[in-house]
Formats: sequence, C-alpha cells, structure tokens
Amino acid sequence: MSEEKISENEIQLSTRIVEDLGLDGIDAHYFIEAYAETFSIEVGDFDFHRYFNDETQVLLIIPAILFVFFRFLIWKLLLGKPVRKLTTVPVTLAMLQQAIDDGVWNCARIESLAGTQVYPPPPKKNQGGFRAFVTGHE
Repeated sequence: MSEEKISENEIQLSTRIVEDLGLDGIDAHYFIEAYAETFSIEVGDFDFHRYFNDETQVLLIIPAILFVFFRFLIWKLLLGKPVRKLTTVPVTLAMLQQAIDDGVWNCARIESLAGTQVYPPPPKKNQGGFRAFVTGHE
C-alpha cells in the first residue's frame, strides 16, 4: 500500500482504490473485509479477482515469469497479435458508497453507475461514515 499521504480534500467519489490510493493485493483484501464488516454489506457477487490483483508469492515468481513469456511468445510472435493486458475493473469510492447505500455488492448495478453522477445521496446514518473510514477522521 502506498505510504503517500492523501488529504481529505483530494478524496472524491471518483477516487480509484488501486490506481489513486495504491491499495491492491493482500492490503485490498483486508480493506474489503473491514469495509464489508464495518458497513454490514453483503458480499453478493463481489469477486476479488475482478477488481484487484493478487500479490505473487515468492514460490510463484518463476511460473509467473514463464506465463508472461509464453503468453508473449504465442500472441505476439506466433499469432502476430498485440498482447492483451490482464486488467481489472477499477473500484471507485462512489462504487463503495453505492454498496453501502444498497447494503449489498451488486456488480451489474454498481458498475453500470461507475463514472456517472447518478449516485443517490447516502442515508443520514451513513453520512460522513465512509469518508471517516477511508481517511481515519471521525
């Protein structure tokens, strides 16, 4: 996880967990667990690997390197196609807030709203709660 300090003013609904906050791998796993427990969110169809990358364990480095090499060899050299980058779906704070509002993680609903201004205001019981959770300020 990034040790860089982010001010409360810099955190917006469009802030992305991985790209902007640097939260990925095992840190993201612990964050999502704490988030779901703190806000009583049902995990629904949440798939960790859809949104976050795994941290490669030391014993898996050689197979991971071989996988990347053979993927490159097959796609680029043999098929002449550009190598497709393995990507994840960005998770924004707005998406996390929507799951709080809904009480469940619903991929279709949450991802369809990503990047839009359609998010309804949170109920009064949650106002400030998520921002306080992310920034550590009450």
